[in-house]
Amino acid sequence: MSEMAMASLNSFSLSMQQTPPGSPSFVSLDPQYRCLKCRDVLRDAVQTLCGHRMCEVCAAKVFDELPPFRCPGNDDTCVPNLKKEEIFRDPSARREIAKIIVFCPNKEHGCTQEIQWKQQEEHKLTCEYTPVNCSNAINGCETRTIKKNLKEHLQGCEYRNVSCSFCHGDIIYNQTQDHESNHCMRYPIACPYNCGIEDQPREEMMKHTPDCPNRPFHCKFTNVGCDFTGSKEEVTKHEQGSVDHHLQLTTVYSAAVDLQSMEIRRELQDMLESQGNLKQTVDQCLSAVTSLREGMEARKKSIKEVKLQSVAVAERLINLERRVEDTARKDSVDKQDREIRALRDGQTNISNRLTRIEQNGLGNAGGTSVAGNVGCKLETCERQIGLMDIRLAELDLRLQIHETASFNGVLIWKLRDYARRKQEARNGRTLSLYSQPFYTSQFGYKMCARVYLNGDGMGKGTHMSLFFVVMRGDFDSLLPWPFQQKVTLMLLDQDTGNHKLSDSFKPDPNSNSFRKPQTEMNIASGCPVFISQAMLETKTYLQDDTIFIKIEVDTNGINTP
Repeated sequence: MSEMAMASLNSFSLSMQQTPPGSPSFVSLDPQYRCLKCRDVLRDAVQTLCGHRMCEVCAAKVFDELPPFRCPGNDDTCVPNLKKEEIFRDPSARREIAKIIVFCPNKEHGCTQEIQWKQQEEHKLTCEYTPVNCSNAINGCETRTIKKNLKEHLQGCEYRNVSCSFCHGDIIYNQTQDHESNHCMRYPIACPYNCGIEDQPREEMMKHTPDCPNRPFHCKFTNVGCDFTGSKEEVTKHEQGSVDHHLQLTTVYSAAVDLQSMEIRRELQDMLESQGNLKQTVDQCLSAVTSLREGMEARKKSIKEVKLQSVAVAERLINLERRVEDTARKDSVDKQDREIRALRDGQTNISNRLTRIEQNGLGNAGGTSVAGNVGCKLETCERQIGLMDIRLAELDLRLQIHETASFNGVLIWKLRDYARRKQEARNGRTLSLYSQPFYTSQFGYKMCARVYLNGDGMGKGTHMSLFFVVMRGDFDSLLPWPFQQKVTLMLLDQDTGNHKLSDSFKPDPNSNSFRKPQTEMNIASGCPVFISQAMLETKTYLQDDTIFIKIEVDTNGINTP
C-alpha cells in the first residue's frame, strides 16, 4: 500500500468498511446474510433499489449477462430491469456481518472459542491452539505442534542443543554419540596399537600414536607394491633379503608408469587442440562484447540526452506553474483588458495609416523614393504588430488561468476524455492527474486534487482513488499550521443530481500531509477506494466521456492575514 493510501485509510475506515478476510466456520449464519447470487456469506454487501442484498463482486457479474438485467431476488418486489446506478453500498449490513459469531480457525486443533468475525485475526495472534513449528527446526526437527504444547516438546526434543560432558561444546542431542566417538577431543580412547597404555583424551592419544612402541613400520618399497609390515628390525631384514622381489616390483611399476605417461601425452594433445578451439571461440566472444560496448555507449549517450531534455521540460513546467501562481488579481486583469483593447485599436490605426501611405505613395511623381520609405515603415510596423501578438497571447493565457482559479475553498474539476486517460493509467503512462490549484481565500491556503482513474493502493484496478493535496503557497508563513480545515470529496451526479457521492474527513494534525509544505506539494491524503469503476462508469456520473469532481474545504475559523 502506498504512503497516500496509508495516510487516508484511518479517515475512511468507517464509511468504507470492508468484509473481514478469510472463510471462517460460522456458528450460525442467518439466511439474510447470504448473497442471493452466490449463496455464500455476503462480502462487501450492496443493496438493490428493491432491497435485495448481494456481494459487490456478484452485483457486477449481473451485468455480464444479456439484458434485461434481473435481480437475483426474483420475486414480485424486484425491479423489472436492474441498473448499475440503482445498486448502493450497504454499510449497515457490512457492520452486522463483521459481528457474526464464528469458530476459531484452530477449532480442529482443540480451540473452543467463539468470536466475532472481525475479531478473528486478532484472536489468532494469541490463540494457544495455533500450529507452530519447533524452534529447533534449524537443527533438523520437523515436528509441528500447537503453542500450548511447544514448551513440553522442547524439553524432550531430539534436536535440542546440549553441552558435551567432556569438551563442554554446544552439540545437538541426537548427535551426542557420533560426537563422542569421532569428534570430541576430550573423549578418552584406547591406543590403536594396543600398547597397554590406559585410555587418554583423543587429543593426547593423537600425540602418543606416532611414538607408540607397537606402531608398525612399512617396507620402503610400499609405493611400488610391497605390502610387508612389522617391527623396525623385521622391516630391515626383509629389505635386505628381498632385493630380487623388489626389483621385479620396480620393473612392473616402471612399465605401468610409462603406459600411463603415454596416455597423459595423448590427453595433453587433445587438450591443446581443444584449447585452440576455445581460444577461437573466446576471440569471437570478445569481438561481440566490443560491439555490445559500442552499442551501450551510444545508448548511454542517448539516455543522457533524454535526461537533459526531461530536466529542461521539468524546468519549463516549474516556470509555468510559477507564472500561474503569479496570475494577476481582478484589478490587474481589468487593467490588462483595457491595455489589450488599446493595443488592438492601435493596431487598426496603424493598418489604416499604412494603407493610406501606400495609396498616396504610388500616386506621387517620386513614387520610388516614397515606396522605399513606406517599405521601411511597413517592416517596422510588422515587427511591432508581431510583438503585440505575442503579448496578446500571453495576456489571453493569464486571463484563462485566472478565470479557472477559485478563492472560496471550492473546486469543481471537469475531467474530460475519461476513457483515454483511464487507459493511459492502466498502461502505466500517466498513473495520476492533478487539478488546477484553488485557494481558501485570496491570501489563504493553496490546494489541489489528485485522482487515480485506475485506482491506487488497495483500490488499484477496481476503484477510482481521489485525494486532497496541500500545496506550497505565497502566504504560508502568515497562515496557521498544521492545516485543520474539514475536507469533503465529491463525485457529482450528472443525471438527476440526487446521487452525488461524497466522503469527508478532518485532517490528522500529526500527519505530514497537513504540515507546512517544504516542497511544491505535500503527500496526498484521501480515499483509495472512493468509488468502484463499475459504479462510476454509469450515466449517473459519466456522460460525454466526462466526470465532475468537487472538493469543498471548510473556510470557517481560518485566521487570514
